[in-house]
Amino acid sequence: MNAPKTILTLLVSALAIAACGDRSSEKKVATQVAAKVNGGEVSVHQINFVLQRTPSIPADHVESVRRQVLEGLIDQELAVQQALEMKLERTPNVMQMVEASRREILARAYLEQAGGGGVKPSAAEVRSYYNDHPDLFAKRKVYRLEEINFAGTPEVVGRVKEHLAKGKTSADVVAALRADGVVVSGGVSVKAAEQISLDALPRLAAAKEGQPQLFEDVGKAAIVTVLATKSDPMDEAKAPSYIESYLSNKQKSERATEAMKQLRAKAQIEYAGDFAGSKPAAPVAEKTAPTASEAVINKGVAGLK
Repeated sequence: MNAPKTILTLLVSALAIAACGDRSSEKKVATQVAAKVNGGEVSVHQINFVLQRTPSIPADHVESVRRQVLEGLIDQELAVQQALEMKLERTPNVMQMVEASRREILARAYLEQAGGGGVKPSAAEVRSYYNDHPDLFAKRKVYRLEEINFAGTPEVVGRVKEHLAKGKTSADVVAALRADGVVVSGGVSVKAAEQISLDALPRLAAAKEGQPQLFEDVGKAAIVTVLATKSDPMDEAKAPSYIESYLSNKQKSERATEAMKQLRAKAQIEYAGDFAGSKPAAPVAEKTAPTASEAVINKGVAGLK
C-alpha cells in the first residue's frame, strides 16, 4: 500500500529525526508537554523550534501563531502515529525520503558550522558597500517587471537574440517560442532592487521602460522587461543593519564553499557508470540538495539576509 502524498510530506521531518533514535528517547527530551495525543506527546520545545524558523511574527500575533503551530503538530503526531501503525516507515519510498532528509540536515549542519566564526563587518566596509552599490541604496528603485522564463538551450537562445535584435516585443518573442513548442512561464511581478540579482540590477536600472532584455543562466534564460519603476532610495542611516547582515552571510557562504573545496581536494572521488571519465566539478556548498527552479534574475541580496 502506497502512503498518501500528504502523509509522506508530514513524515519526512519527523521521521528524519526519529531515524537517529526511538520514540522513547524523544519523550525523555520533551520536559514540557503542550498536548498529549493518544500515546504520544507534543512538547513546548517542538513549538518553539517551529517558531524560531518563522520570521517576523508581530508581537500581538505570537499567541495565536503558537496555537496554530500546536494544532499543526497535533495533526502531524496523529499522522505519524498512523503511519507507524501501518509500518509505512518500512516502505522503500519513505525510507528513501527519510535518508535524503537526514543527509541534507547533516550536510547543512556541517556547512553552517564551517561558515561560522566570522568577524562583524567594519563601519568602513559597510560604508564602502553603500557607496559602491547606489542602485541598491541611494538610487534604489522598486521595479514592475515582466519575466518570461524558458529552457536556455543554445538553439532557443540564438533564435530569441535574433528576434530581439529585430526589435520584436516580448509578446512577439513568446508567440514565436510557443509556436516552436518551447514551454514558457512567468508573468508580471513587483520587486525591490534588493530582490534582484546583483549581476542583473545595473542593466535593469539603466533599461528603458518597455524594452525587453535577455538574461542567461546555466540551462535557463529569461526575457525581462521593465514595465515601470518607482524611486525609493534608502539613506545611509537605515542601510548599515541590512548591509552587515548581507556581508556576514556572504562571508559564511564563502567560508563554507572554501571548506568544501578543501574536502574535495583531500577526498578520493571516482566516477562510475554513466559518469565514468567525468572531471570533478566545482563545489556547490550553498546548495546541498536540488531546489525548485527560479527565474534567472531572482537571486538578489535579500536572499542572503
